[in-house]
Amino acid sequence: MKHILTVAGLLAFSIPYACQGLSPRVITISLLILLFSYIMLLPSLRSLIATLADNPLLTLLMLYIAASCLWAEQEQTSSLLMVLKFLAFSTFGLYLATHYTIQGCIRLLVVTLSILSILNLLAVLLVPSFAIHGGVEHTGLWKGISGHKNTLGTLSLLGFVSHVIYFFRGKHKVLHIGFILLNALLLIKCQSTTSLMLTSSFFVFILFILLFKRIRSIALRGFFISCSCLLVLLGLVFTFTYGDAIASEFGKTTTLTGRTEIWQGIAGAIQSHYWFGHGYGSYWAARPSIYANGIRFDLTSSHSGFRDLWIDVGLTGLLATITLAITTLYKFRIGKADMYTWLTAAVFFLFIILNNITDSRFLNSLSIYWIIFMVIVIKVQERHTLAVAEKANSTALSTQPLH
Repeated sequence: MKHILTVAGLLAFSIPYACQGLSPRVITISLLILLFSYIMLLPSLRSLIATLADNPLLTLLMLYIAASCLWAEQEQTSSLLMVLKFLAFSTFGLYLATHYTIQGCIRLLVVTLSILSILNLLAVLLVPSFAIHGGVEHTGLWKGISGHKNTLGTLSLLGFVSHVIYFFRGKHKVLHIGFILLNALLLIKCQSTTSLMLTSSFFVFILFILLFKRIRSIALRGFFISCSCLLVLLGLVFTFTYGDAIASEFGKTTTLTGRTEIWQGIAGAIQSHYWFGHGYGSYWAARPSIYANGIRFDLTSSHSGFRDLWIDVGLTGLLATITLAITTLYKFRIGKADMYTWLTAAVFFLFIILNNITDSRFLNSLSIYWIIFMVIVIKVQERHTLAVAEKANSTALSTQPLH
């Protein structure tokens, strides 16, 4: 029952209908999940306190984001409800990280993504008027129950790469092939360019890591890394040289579908509340119109998670988040012990960082992204702390005099 309720919580935080906005439905779901997380955490307060103490920057960042309601510009009740939602999914993330191993967390996330991919396909087949874009924008493109083609793309990306990794693990291959094909179909039909590019990049990254781990010779490993770096460098040179031509082939422009113009339009909003931001969720709650180069954009985010953090909680919150991301990447190790689980975690974490460059997937989107970020930060730190303790113990034993 515990696992079922946990997956239900993850599903709720992955569906816009259940976690976006401040409707009575969303607030009720948030309260129920917050209550569930509280009940589950209460008997293990010592473990929770130890986790928070072992992750001081993450703890301070969460407290800071919650406290930003004190200077938020929006109506106070709405601001408090935004904080309530933040506390709900952050507490659920803490519950997940303290009650499950990294293997358990990743397994539950993969199960959740698999269920979502099935629900998205069923929605398209059974309720196409709801699950396929109509009107002027994105007509005919799939969005499933995810509300938008780009959201469907990101969730399908995570489902695709996780099943690719589990396929190479060697168990239930037919099942994983089925989900790989299903998520590939969803990616193609939603036509999210960023998701398709990231999927291709992560697929190559997965193959690189798996091949690298199979090479025993140090000389061959060095040659393999050198060739890989050269190919990446050539790819970057080619992209920068022929960027306009490549973008036009896909019906895109180098403004990233207007994103760079949006970023110019929000520059004033960032400057006006440079250090502490407008308060979590406050700026976009008013749904402001952004003007850039004579074009009007009616938005709910800047299409950049890092810029949205800057708007919400200022440079202070942004730098704390970037520091967390960098230190976590530095501590990441994909060793032989349960390599596939940690490889999945690494791909998920890299996705959170890279996707937030051109899309908003930290706080101003589905809550599942922040939960993934939190859980991986905590689990990497947990593993790092254990490795440091083991090294200290082995050093102490080696220096003890023999009797």
